[in-house]
Amino acid sequence: MFEVDDTLDRSVLSAEVARTVLPPTGGSVLDVGCGGGRAAMSLVPPAERVIGVDQNPAMLAAFTTAAADAGARSITIEGTWPDAVFDTPVADVVTCHHVAYNVAEIEPFIGALTGRARLAVVLVIPTVHPMTAWNNAWRRFWNIERPAGPTSDDFAAVLAEMGLDAERWEMPRPPLSRHTSDPATQVPSTLRRLCLGEDRADDVADFLALHEPDWPMVHSVFRWPGEAD
Repeated sequence: MFEVDDTLDRSVLSAEVARTVLPPTGGSVLDVGCGGGRAAMSLVPPAERVIGVDQNPAMLAAFTTAAADAGARSITIEGTWPDAVFDTPVADVVTCHHVAYNVAEIEPFIGALTGRARLAVVLVIPTVHPMTAWNNAWRRFWNIERPAGPTSDDFAAVLAEMGLDAERWEMPRPPLSRHTSDPATQVPSTLRRLCLGEDRADDVADFLALHEPDWPMVHSVFRWPGEAD
């Protein structure tokens, strides 16, 4: 297995887990669910070529701009994973950050990631599903008990069932955007999330003042060998 320096700042752990695998020069990264490319660009250099897959054209445009600013060659593929797999080139390392909980059929998703990686797949998810942060609010306003999972332990179990020898690390959650706790944005977004009308805005504001969403505080980083030729 590849080695990772245990003295590293845990906030940069996910990038280091991927960087350790990449060749010193000329490497390539495929970022699935790439968004604006933060995960891929954190690996430039040593990566010199980045590939972004996303269903949002605006995010792909941002990815292309970020790659140019970083001095990397890039291509983008618009589509969902694993549907886009046959249009997507193989890369040395495949990254996938904060996507897996949104996947309906996880095994084909994982298989397609593995099949496009020459060296390794690096995947990051919170230790628990982010929407569990709102469980208390659903209980308060609708008397609904929401599930406590899935969790990164469930993801690890799937990898094991698929016969994938995965390494795993835990790292602190990066700081949330300041807008997350800004009442001007938090109350309206909470009303939408909980399917409540604007007439409940004061109730929601009072609730949030005493009960911040229970955001996951730890992220799990998984790395397993690729299978591409």
